[in-house]
Amino acid sequence: GGLYAPFVEPELEWDFRLKNVISINTSGHKYGLVYPGVGWVLWRDKKYLPEELIFKVSYLGGELPTMAINFSHSASQLIGQYYNFVRYGFDGYKAIHERTHKVAMYLAEEIEKTGMFEIMNDGSQLPIVCYKLKENSNLGWNLYDLADRLFNEGMASACLSTS
Repeated sequence: GGLYAPFVEPELEWDFRLKNVISINTSGHKYGLVYPGVGWVLWRDKKYLPEELIFKVSYLGGELPTMAINFSHSASQLIGQYYNFVRYGFDGYKAIHERTHKVAMYLAEEIEKTGMFEIMNDGSQLPIVCYKLKENSNLGWNLYDLADRLFNEGMASACLSTS
């Protein structure tokens, strides 16, 4: 929620203001609203950066410490993230994330109204709705069937099972 909480719950202390928070990571392709491939991590102080993440590479006749994977990368993801930050700004991200929050809460309410599902997460913190079929439901279909039908209608739904 590092690119979600600051916009939807600005009064929530979740960051480096808390003494036990030593790193913050987030994915730009989720709440940063860009395509997959960009992510961010910040450490409170260099002393918390795990040594295993630092590679020493030979570069221009010397040794250079880096956290990057040693391959060439397109800058398109970074440019996309920068563009969104500039285009939307704080107010734009706030409006978008407040809308996704409302949609998640609405979906959870409507799914629960069917009487077939138990809501596991109602989208009240992060805009993620999780549900399962109620115990002893004898519907003739399961969540995998539902996910498949939703996919055929152009919608994506993750389907996980613990059984």
